[in-house]
Amino acid sequence: MENKIKASFIGILPNMSPEETWETLEKVAKIGYRATENAFRYCQLPGASFEDNLKHLNDIGLEAVDVGIHNGEALRKTGAAELIKNVHRLGVDKAVMFHGAAYYRKGGKVVTYDEVMDEIEFLQETALACKKEGVKLAYHNHDHEFTTYFAGMTVHDMLLAYAPDLYMELDVGWVTYAGLDPVKTIERLGSRIALMHFKDFLPGGPVKHTVPMLDPELIKTYDMPNFCSLGSGVLPVHDCLKACLDIGIDVVNVEQDFAHVLSPLEILTADYLVMKESGLVY
Repeated sequence: MENKIKASFIGILPNMSPEETWETLEKVAKIGYRATENAFRYCQLPGASFEDNLKHLNDIGLEAVDVGIHNGEALRKTGAAELIKNVHRLGVDKAVMFHGAAYYRKGGKVVTYDEVMDEIEFLQETALACKKEGVKLAYHNHDHEFTTYFAGMTVHDMLLAYAPDLYMELDVGWVTYAGLDPVKTIERLGSRIALMHFKDFLPGGPVKHTVPMLDPELIKTYDMPNFCSLGSGVLPVHDCLKACLDIGIDVVNVEQDFAHVLSPLEILTADYLVMKESGLVY
């Protein structure tokens, strides 16, 4: 088969019983998806062991992609050794931290230079420990990494400069929402990208949406992109896929933070068909 990209997904599906989850995952695999970033959670479903659930997932036709961890606080609590153990247990070679310090500006938190640099230094130490065990630690961006500046540098550029062993899970939806060109950003980051998130949003400005925040002091409702299925909004999906293929990315994770019209399976179907239509996804 010529060089193409696997379709993967994260989130989108609601919480369901184990039986409903497995039935739905079979439907997702039949759509055409070959991987999921939710694998560690699915492997912890009750009714079977972690290893049997992983086999079940693989038998359905879905591969694991990585081990995710919520934020820096959770990563410090877990520690590099436990994270590496979980990565090896899942049979993958990547881990992702989903929320950095800059993210919490969404809830109205004041984020300081010292706080960001402390997190970056910690991430570099953890990334180096992971690297020694054959694991790539990646950082998932939102918009604030590209719109928060200290001494003339964005937080994202600080991560690249001061954590040289840290990779990126580049979310091109948030890159676009931050006002940057997603294709040029993929090209600029190149080999620093370990994983990709594709999400799309409608033009016309943000909408108010309620998102749980860990800190009860932070506001819960704030401006968010008006998310939609791929190809329905502003993201140049095909150009982004081509840029990913050019730098050697072999899996793309689709995500939609909240739904407003389509059902989860409809979203996943629309996303997959738009990507497949490019001829770059099998």
